[in-house]
Amino acid sequence: MRTPAVIAAALLSLATVQPATLQGPADLSLRVLCSNAIRVAMERLLPDAERTVGRPVSVRFSSSTALRESIDRGEAFDLAILTPEMIETLVRNGTIRPATRRDLASVDLAVGVRAGSPKTDISTPDAVRRRLLAARSMTWTEGGASSGPVLAMIRALDLEEQLRPRIVLQRVPGTAAGAVARGDHELFFAPVSEIQAVPGVEVLGLLPPPFQQPVVMTAGIAARTRAPGAAAALVGFLTSPTAARALEAAGMKPAR
Repeated sequence: MRTPAVIAAALLSLATVQPATLQGPADLSLRVLCSNAIRVAMERLLPDAERTVGRPVSVRFSSSTALRESIDRGEAFDLAILTPEMIETLVRNGTIRPATRRDLASVDLAVGVRAGSPKTDISTPDAVRRRLLAARSMTWTEGGASSGPVLAMIRALDLEEQLRPRIVLQRVPGTAAGAVARGDHELFFAPVSEIQAVPGVEVLGLLPPPFQQPVVMTAGIAARTRAPGAAAALVGFLTSPTAARALEAAGMKPAR
């Protein structure tokens, strides 16, 4: 016959282990760190992705630069979708498994304006130069995918000094479009997929060929993933015909 002390000890043991049991399902989530450039397609694909991998998929979106910084600070993840250069860096330092690198899609860089703004031609270097000079202000995400190509374009057009007072960089990823939608700034630069996703703004045009540098989205599985099979299944799904249709609908070009 059990004594009251034994019964109390057993109840205390159950109370101790129960929270861990309740937290179990959350621990099964596949953790994905994903660039904003592919956000629209990922959000559309998420239900099918979860059915494919057989577990919840938890996605955190931000700029590739911000996500890379989080990884460097030790944020745990199973799959990262970033620019190829950042994935390669993570491969070299042992954070991403080398054989898992896979290009998913590319997207052109574009100029965005407030919805309803007059449409002006920016299809040539001279045309985009005139439009930049006419703008009262312009913005983009500091360290974002468009940052390097836009700065290179401004330098090539010899507009650095003239435009410097009109440039305001957004330190929080994903806020440039909202600033233009509110009327805070006249132009912003981003992958076309990001511009199309935000109410209140629209695409003025793509950067002209001499300055166009499509942004590639590349997946890589973490060296310390707790779910390598599920992560590989998600990458496989993201290169499927179903995913290709969602990528194209978001203004992206699926990798071939």
